Amino acid sequence: MTTRFFFSALSFIVLTACLFSCKKEIQEPIVETVSPTLPEGNRILIHFGTSTQQGCMYSFSNCIWIGWGHATELNREYYTLQFDNGEEVAENYGNYFPLTADYTLDAQNGLPAQIIRSGLYPFQLLPNGKKMIAFEPQLLQPVTSLVNPNNPQDNLGQLHNLAMQSIYTSETSKELEAAGVDQKTARSILTQKSALFLETEAGIVLSDQEQNQIKSAALESNYDNHTAWLETSKLSPNDRKVLGNLLDLASSMPVNSPEQLSQFVQEMTAAENQLANSTTLDNPTLVMSAVSVMKYSRYYWFWKSYSNDETPARQDWWKADVKGLIQGGIGQALVDSLFAAFTK
Repeated sequence: MTTRFFFSALSFIVLTACLFSCKKEIQEPIVETVSPTLPEGNRILIHFGTSTQQGCMYSFSNCIWIGWGHATELNREYYTLQFDNGEEVAENYGNYFPLTADYTLDAQNGLPAQIIRSGLYPFQLLPNGKKMIAFEPQLLQPVTSLVNPNNPQDNLGQLHNLAMQSIYTSETSKELEAAGVDQKTARSILTQKSALFLETEAGIVLSDQEQNQIKSAALESNYDNHTAWLETSKLSPNDRKVLGNLLDLASSMPVNSPEQLSQFVQEMTAAENQLANSTTLDNPTLVMSAVSVMKYSRYYWFWKSYSNDETPARQDWWKADVKGLIQGGIGQALVDSLFAAFTK
């Protein structure tokens, strides 16, 4: 009797242990959260501009990255460039070259020293099939200089537009279409491209953890409603108010022509200059970065539409940039704007 009770008790213990072991809970893997990358503007070492014999002209093309071959300087009354590959110019730039800062040209080849003013210059098709830009004042559609050295984070806005010009291409569109335009896959592809560009062109490395965060971040449809997403942002109440007021101002300004674009750039540059001297911002690097990216991004999306004879219908994508920057740094800013554009 005692022996039978002992073995029964032992069997019960073994059975109970087995049941508990078989009921082992499956724990979700812990996702490591890392701080988003937001480099100081003076640490971004990169050439922004079109490579010429006279140096770099500020636009959305890197002196090293640009793929037009050598531009030939034609002997004309005004500084004129002829580009080797007309098809590539049309593909990447459309009808207008955006000179985003005044360019000082020394006297050369019989031409006097001159300042080429910022704005949009039309490409002209030559009989040989090549494209030409003549920097003639009468051809210029003037736009206030986009470059603002008074904003210590100005380079971040320049870097943003250079990355957009490099990634927002027909090649990327075809790659996304081949992948089936699945949203998860699309974000993964765009994250990889953005991370590669930032590392190779500017020496900014996004860790694997940060890239995973960007891939998994959902692009909410309310990015146009900046009042809503600012309330849940990591900005302090004071910085939310400052940036919110600027977003209100920017949203109230239509940008449907080069003239309106110029007015917008003037207003944002004036705000940058004021904030650069402010001592009341709690996170000046993040706020100044957001204003820079806002200004550069809106310029980019207007120019992209205008230069390709499209109705300026990309009015809100610049807000996706700003929202992404606040939430996840420069990497997410790029991916969110690209994702909004490619999945429109």
